[in-house]
Amino acid sequence: MRRRKFLKYCTSVLSSIYAIILAVPALGFLFSTLKRGQQEKATYELAKLNDLEPGVPQRFTIIDRRVDAWTKYPSGPIGSVWISKNEDESITAFSSTCPHLGCVVDYVPGDKVFFCPCHAATFESNGSIVSGPQPRGMDELNASIKTIRGEKWIVVEYEKFETGIAEKVSIS
Repeated sequence: MRRRKFLKYCTSVLSSIYAIILAVPALGFLFSTLKRGQQEKATYELAKLNDLEPGVPQRFTIIDRRVDAWTKYPSGPIGSVWISKNEDESITAFSSTCPHLGCVVDYVPGDKVFFCPCHAATFESNGSIVSGPQPRGMDELNASIKTIRGEKWIVVEYEKFETGIAEKVSIS
Protein backbone atom coordinates (compact mmCIF):
# COMPACT_ATOMS: atom_id res chain seq x y z
CA MET A 1 0.00 0.00 0.00
CA ARG A 2 1.37 3.32 -0.93
CA ARG A 3 1.85 6.00 1.65
CA ARG A 4 -0.68 8.38 0.15
CA LYS A 5 -3.33 5.68 -0.12
CA PHE A 6 -2.62 4.58 3.46
CA LEU A 7 -3.08 8.14 4.82
CA LYS A 8 -6.29 8.53 2.82
CA TYR A 9 -7.59 5.26 4.29
CA CYS A 10 -6.67 6.28 7.89
CA THR A 11 -8.30 9.70 7.45
CA SER A 12 -11.56 8.20 6.24
CA VAL A 13 -11.64 5.67 9.12
CA LEU A 14 -10.95 8.36 11.74
CA SER A 15 -13.54 10.68 10.16
CA SER A 16 -16.14 7.91 10.30
CA ILE A 17 -15.40 7.22 13.98
CA TYR A 18 -15.61 10.94 14.76
CA ALA A 19 -18.96 11.21 12.91
CA ILE A 20 -20.38 8.26 14.87
CA ILE A 21 -19.24 9.77 18.17
CA LEU A 22 -21.08 13.00 17.30
CA ALA A 23 -24.17 11.25 15.92
CA VAL A 24 -24.94 9.05 18.95
CA PRO A 25 -25.81 11.89 21.39
CA ALA A 26 -27.67 13.80 18.67
CA LEU A 27 -29.85 10.77 17.86
CA GLY A 28 -30.38 10.12 21.58
CA PHE A 29 -31.60 13.69 22.04
CA LEU A 30 -33.88 13.46 19.00
CA PHE A 31 -35.48 10.17 20.07
CA SER A 32 -35.87 11.25 23.70
CA THR A 33 -37.71 14.37 22.54
CA LEU A 34 -40.05 12.30 20.39
CA LYS A 35 -40.58 9.80 23.20
CA ARG A 36 -41.33 12.60 25.70
CA GLY A 37 -44.38 13.66 23.68
CA GLN A 38 -45.90 10.18 24.00
CA GLN A 39 -45.68 9.91 27.79
CA GLU A 40 -48.69 8.69 29.66
CA LYS A 41 -50.25 10.83 32.34
CA ALA A 42 -48.82 10.16 35.76
CA THR A 43 -51.19 8.61 38.28
CA TYR A 44 -50.90 8.92 42.04
CA GLU A 45 -52.49 6.84 44.79
CA LEU A 46 -53.28 9.56 47.28
CA ALA A 47 -55.57 8.28 50.03
CA LYS A 48 -57.75 5.44 51.18
CA LEU A 49 -61.41 6.03 50.36
CA ASN A 50 -62.48 5.34 53.96
CA ASP A 51 -60.17 8.10 55.28
CA LEU A 52 -62.24 10.83 53.58
CA GLU A 53 -65.31 12.37 55.16
CA PRO A 54 -68.22 12.73 52.70
CA GLY A 55 -68.77 16.29 51.48
CA VAL A 56 -65.55 17.70 52.97
CA PRO A 57 -62.76 18.30 50.42
CA GLN A 58 -59.24 17.43 51.51
CA ARG A 59 -56.05 18.70 49.95
CA PHE A 60 -53.27 16.27 48.99
CA THR A 61 -49.78 17.16 47.86
CA ILE A 62 -48.42 15.46 44.76
CA ILE A 63 -44.80 14.41 45.21
CA ASP A 64 -42.76 13.31 42.25
CA ARG A 65 -39.51 13.87 40.40
CA ARG A 66 -39.43 16.95 38.19
CA VAL A 67 -37.58 16.92 34.88
CA ASP A 68 -37.06 19.83 32.55
CA ALA A 69 -35.06 20.00 29.33
CA TRP A 70 -31.67 19.82 31.04
CA THR A 71 -32.10 18.95 34.71
CA LYS A 72 -33.56 16.11 36.76
CA TYR A 73 -34.62 17.29 40.22
CA PRO A 74 -34.97 15.06 43.30
CA SER A 75 -38.43 14.09 44.55
CA GLY A 76 -40.44 16.97 45.94
CA PRO A 77 -43.86 18.61 45.78
CA ILE A 78 -44.97 19.35 42.21
CA GLY A 79 -48.55 20.40 42.96
CA SER A 80 -51.63 19.54 44.95
CA VAL A 81 -55.22 18.44 44.43
CA TRP A 82 -58.53 18.76 46.26
CA ILE A 83 -60.43 15.50 46.60
CA SER A 84 -64.07 15.27 47.65
CA LYS A 85 -65.92 12.11 48.53
CA ASN A 86 -69.63 12.23 47.74
CA GLU A 87 -72.40 10.49 49.70
CA ASP A 88 -72.58 7.70 47.09
CA GLU A 89 -68.81 7.10 47.55
CA SER A 90 -67.98 8.60 44.15
CA ILE A 91 -65.08 11.03 44.17
CA THR A 92 -64.23 14.34 42.57
CA ALA A 93 -60.71 15.72 42.18
CA PHE A 94 -59.75 19.30 41.33
CA SER A 95 -56.38 20.85 40.73
CA SER A 96 -55.59 23.30 43.53
CA THR A 97 -54.19 25.76 40.99
CA CYS A 98 -56.44 28.72 40.20
CA PRO A 99 -57.17 28.92 36.45
CA HIS A 100 -56.76 32.71 36.58
CA LEU A 101 -53.07 33.20 37.40
CA GLY A 102 -51.98 29.94 38.99
CA CYS A 103 -52.26 30.78 42.69
CA VAL A 104 -53.11 28.01 45.17
CA VAL A 105 -56.84 27.71 45.90
CA ASP A 106 -57.94 27.09 49.51
CA TYR A 107 -61.18 25.62 50.85
CA VAL A 108 -63.33 27.66 53.24
CA PRO A 109 -65.27 25.10 55.30
CA GLY A 110 -67.70 27.66 56.82
CA ASP A 111 -68.90 28.86 53.40
CA LYS A 112 -68.32 25.50 51.65
CA VAL A 113 -66.52 27.23 48.76
CA PHE A 114 -63.04 27.23 47.28
CA PHE A 115 -61.30 30.59 47.51
CA CYS A 116 -58.27 31.98 45.66
CA PRO A 117 -56.60 34.63 47.85
CA CYS A 118 -54.72 36.32 44.96
CA HIS A 119 -57.73 37.98 43.29
CA ALA A 120 -60.65 36.90 45.50
CA ALA A 121 -61.89 34.28 43.06
CA THR A 122 -64.55 32.01 44.54
CA PHE A 123 -65.67 28.58 43.33
CA GLU A 124 -68.56 26.33 44.36
CA SER A 125 -67.68 22.99 45.92
CA ASN A 126 -68.37 21.43 42.49
CA GLY A 127 -65.69 23.69 40.93
CA SER A 128 -68.00 26.12 39.12
CA ILE A 129 -67.44 29.89 39.27
CA VAL A 130 -69.17 31.98 41.95
CA SER A 131 -67.32 35.28 41.56
CA GLY A 132 -63.99 36.71 40.52
CA PRO A 133 -61.85 37.28 37.43
CA GLN A 134 -61.11 33.61 36.63
CA PRO A 135 -61.93 32.61 33.03
CA ARG A 136 -63.20 29.10 33.88
CA GLY A 137 -64.11 26.88 36.81
CA MET A 138 -61.62 24.78 38.73
CA ASP A 139 -59.82 22.17 36.62
CA GLU A 140 -61.27 18.75 37.30
CA LEU A 141 -58.85 15.83 37.18
CA ASN A 142 -59.51 12.21 36.27
CA ALA A 143 -59.88 10.22 39.46
CA SER A 144 -60.81 6.64 40.10
CA ILE A 145 -61.02 4.13 42.91
CA LYS A 146 -58.62 1.21 42.80
CA THR A 147 -58.53 -1.78 45.13
CA ILE A 148 -55.03 -2.35 46.45
CA ARG A 149 -54.41 -5.21 48.90
CA GLY A 150 -58.12 -5.30 49.76
CA GLU A 151 -58.48 -1.56 50.41
CA LYS A 152 -60.03 1.08 48.16
CA TRP A 153 -57.56 3.80 47.19
CA ILE A 154 -58.17 7.04 45.32
CA VAL A 155 -56.05 7.27 42.17
CA VAL A 156 -55.69 10.67 40.46
CA GLU A 157 -54.21 11.50 37.05
CA TYR A 158 -52.41 14.73 37.89
CA GLU A 159 -51.79 17.28 35.19
CA LYS A 160 -51.32 21.02 34.92
CA PHE A 161 -53.33 23.36 32.71
CA GLU A 162 -52.79 26.72 31.02
CA THR A 163 -53.88 29.62 33.17
CA GLY A 164 -55.62 32.80 32.07
CA ILE A 165 -57.62 31.27 29.19
CA ALA A 166 -61.20 30.02 29.02
CA GLU A 167 -60.29 26.62 27.54
CA LYS A 168 -58.83 23.83 29.63
CA VAL A 169 -55.51 23.06 27.87
CA SER A 170 -53.09 20.59 29.42
CA ILE A 171 -49.42 21.57 29.67
CA SER A 172 -48.13 18.41 31.39
